[in-house]
Amino acid sequence: MTKKDKIAFIRSSKRKTHVYNDLHRFSDQQLNDLIREIVQGLVRESEIIANAYMNGYR
Repeated sequence: MTKKDKIAFIRSSKRKTHVYNDLHRFSDQQLNDLIREIVQGLVRESEIIANAYMNGYR
């Protein structure tokens, strides 16, 4: 992924909006860490939704 792709992904996630204006100043590692945080958050949200769904059908 290019730096431009990483920034586009972060912005499209609609998370971490407080850093949008400074993304061009981030290093590749900082962008990678931010993407990792976003993806982990999405996974957690998915697990919560899946558990709620499963518990609703017990």
